[in-house]
Amino acid sequence: MKLIYSLMIGIILFPLTGRAQLTDPALMKKLTVNGFCLCKTTLTDLKQSFTDLKETSVEEMDAAKSCFGQDPRYIAGKGFASVSQPGMIFQQDQGSEYISKIRLTKDFKGSLPDGKYIDMSKLVLKDLFKLYPALKDNWGSRGCSDYWHFSNDTVLFYVKIDASKKPQFPIDGAYYADKPVVGVDLVMSCYSLQKDKPMLVTEDESNDPVFFLDSIRVNRGVLQNYQPEEIAVVTVYRGADATKRVKSTTNGLIYIETKTSAREKYWRYFSSKSAGYAKIVKSPGKDNNIQYILNNEILTGNFESKLFVIDDATFKEIKIISKDQLIRDYNINDKDYGVVIISEVPAKK
Repeated sequence: MKLIYSLMIGIILFPLTGRAQLTDPALMKKLTVNGFCLCKTTLTDLKQSFTDLKETSVEEMDAAKSCFGQDPRYIAGKGFASVSQPGMIFQQDQGSEYISKIRLTKDFKGSLPDGKYIDMSKLVLKDLFKLYPALKDNWGSRGCSDYWHFSNDTVLFYVKIDASKKPQFPIDGAYYADKPVVGVDLVMSCYSLQKDKPMLVTEDESNDPVFFLDSIRVNRGVLQNYQPEEIAVVTVYRGADATKRVKSTTNGLIYIETKTSAREKYWRYFSSKSAGYAKIVKSPGKDNNIQYILNNEILTGNFESKLFVIDDATFKEIKIISKDQLIRDYNINDKDYGVVIISEVPAKK
């Protein structure tokens, strides 16, 4: 028996291989910028989403070329970029296809994983300290680096060292206060997340159902980190419907899709289908000025649950319409664009 707390559902729980490196959704939040999560996003994902994705060189600010071999987390010195994601360079994990480092450059404008907004074209060190006061006394630099780095958990901020300034120590904080933050790195070892750790949670409370959150098996405690308004879809499987998906369960199966995950899925899919969509919606969740219209239905409220299930089996057409046409055809005047989508209703799983 299956109960679906959504108007539409389109999930496939197995197989989960290739996507389940991360088992901690809270960590996933720390590793995500503009909807791209380290050790979850792959190079194939990027190539499918961005036809203009090109290889580009990267200056490693935490290590000069002579130090490249010292960091096993990512392929140093090169990455991949798309004009639709300005200021972002994706670098591949050394041991897999996952992206294990994201470099933010001067063209980046957006929110860091903790939600703090930055405009890299204007960000200087004193402003960084206002955002993160704890970094003010946290100056660091590797011996082979030309940059000061300021580390905030998995994020590193860089300011160019002025080699002509003598003496270098003690550090003259006032001198560097107005110097630009020239780069930001979000980095994680995908191998370290996988090594000696199971892909899926294998222990639950004895009377609990099995929980999946965004295709990752979790315990009940993890769900306490989320508010109801963050959830797009909750699907409950019981009896044979549960055991055919997870044989070990005797208390049912609950599958939860967050709005963040749903937005990422439909944004990647629609971007791959429409250059116009990719142009006006540059990253997941940045669509507040968009009105979605699905099969002539004006979507409001929890529309993420209806959009993320669309795939090649159901998709027919996507069209971008202007504000004038949106007003004329749908009497909507508070949005800048309309995204009109034609899709078949997904089959029930």
